Amino acid sequence: MLDSLRIRTFVKFIKENGIEALLNCLERNEKKGIVYHYPGELIGDYDIPQTEDGILNIILSGESPENK
Repeated sequence: MLDSLRIRTFVKFIKENGIEALLNCLERNEKKGIVYHYPGELIGDYDIPQTEDGILNIILSGESPENK
């Protein structure tokens, strides 16, 4: 599971900001159209970036990686 860049980044975010902060960001981002899991898949928008910074940018900004 920790082979996933998304999961490692989420864990780092939780360690630095707390789980409530992550949950608040994920909820806000979902309302903005950011998808955690695509229908029928185990990947989503947070899996598109190839770097931790890219994933953190989505978490914090709520901007789709496809808009970059």
